[in-house]
Amino acid sequence: MRKLLLAMFIGTSLYFTLPAVAIAEEHEDFDMERAQQHLDLEEGEMELEQRRAEMEHENQMRELELEKHRAQMKKFYHRPHKDKYMPLVLLCLVVNILVTVWVYQDIRTRGTGSGIWIVIALVAGLLGALVYAVVRLGDVKQS
Repeated sequence: MRKLLLAMFIGTSLYFTLPAVAIAEEHEDFDMERAQQHLDLEEGEMELEQRRAEMEHENQMRELELEKHRAQMKKFYHRPHKDKYMPLVLLCLVVNILVTVWVYQDIRTRGTGSGIWIVIALVAGLLGALVYAVVRLGDVKQS
């Protein structure tokens, strides 16, 4: 009887434990597959993050090169104060020409002096005309 009870106990134990072991093994295989998929997914995410960081770094380097190129082009094409002083330059040129014409006409009407005063007035501008006027005043007092 003991042997029968022992055999029944072993039989029922095997009857209930074998399916549980088989289910556990299937579940373990399923868990291993899920863990492997999870690891693969994490590796893929890490690769994507690394590629994103590399692309971001490349974009930053391109942006820096582009900014450097823009600065060089701006320096090359930018002519500072080109138009700012143009009216003043034109005004000085017109005054020099008018002063030279005045010196020329004065020399012609007085009949004295030389052409060197025209060149001095053209080059020196108002200062040359002032020197000419001082010299001319000295000539008037002598006569």
